[in-house]
Amino acid sequence: MNWSDIKDVVGKIAPVLGTALGGPAGAAVGGLISSALGVENSPDRVAAAMQSDPEATAKLVQLQNAHIESLRRMALEAETSRLAEINKTMRAEAAASDPYVRRWRPTFGYVAAGTWAIQIAGTAYAMVIHPQNAAHIIEAVTSMTPMWGIALAVLGINIHKRSQDKQVSAGQQPIGILQAVLGKRNAD
Repeated sequence: MNWSDIKDVVGKIAPVLGTALGGPAGAAVGGLISSALGVENSPDRVAAAMQSDPEATAKLVQLQNAHIESLRRMALEAETSRLAEINKTMRAEAAASDPYVRRWRPTFGYVAAGTWAIQIAGTAYAMVIHPQNAAHIIEAVTSMTPMWGIALAVLGINIHKRSQDKQVSAGQQPIGILQAVLGKRNAD
């Protein structure tokens, strides 16, 4: 068992502690929790103490209240670090001279469109050749709806992000959905 395995249980009692326990500082937060509960520094011991100690809830709430600012700071620092890594990756992708790195989004779109066309053609062919199996074929296609929903959602996000990339490279500031609906554009 590791600290992220008990984050939900701790989070029901002390949400900020639970969030921090599931983050990169989980071991440090786990040490604080172990100390507050008076048990060995291990997720198993903390889980056992939370079940057996009737005062565990009060101890965790007290611990959270005593360290709330530092816990929130740790969570913000972890999120900032995560976003910095994502941004670093995105900048590297945008600056890459390798054509495939720059063209993975269109490639995904072409593959999704081709796969969709093959599936529709195959479905139509199967229903014409074997009309007695039409109900089963439709049921099979329907069961693939979640897969296509995810693939098409990813494709939509890819298209949107590529449009934003093009706007930025052209020196324009991309507008958000609310701004687009209101017809406003940033004056930068």
